[in-house]
Amino acid sequence: MDFNYLYLSLDGRIGRQSYWIGIAGFVVIALVVGLIIAVIAGLNTTLGLILALIVEIVLIYPAYCLMGKRFQDRGKPASYALIGLAVSIVIALLGVLGITHDALGQPTAFGWICNVVQIIIGVWFLVELGILRGTVGPNEYGPDPV
Repeated sequence: MDFNYLYLSLDGRIGRQSYWIGIAGFVVIALVVGLIIAVIAGLNTTLGLILALIVEIVLIYPAYCLMGKRFQDRGKPASYALIGLAVSIVIALLGVLGITHDALGQPTAFGWICNVVQIIIGVWFLVELGILRGTVGPNEYGPDPV
């Protein structure tokens, strides 16, 4: 598995197996970094939210490359991945600003709306990228990776 290609290139297509391997890498990073942030800054603190936002920003391009190639395998432009990434960053920024939660860290009404939007996009991405097969045979983005 070429992880440079997986996380740093927008060229071509990847199948579901490569996508899930890439997602597993993000899960490991999120767990390790999340634990470090929780130890350093605590949970639901402004500093913790800022550090989490910074990590999310750092991981945007690798996530875009991974999801973009998977969208391309489905015959769609990589830019579709930006929908989920942009929503995620905006909601994280709103969290840092204290707009999506109260002083106790509980979601506000707007925070719940943001959560629902993220769930809808997450289900779409799960089905589109993680479950459905890519275009059979070559498409405009390259040969079939299967």
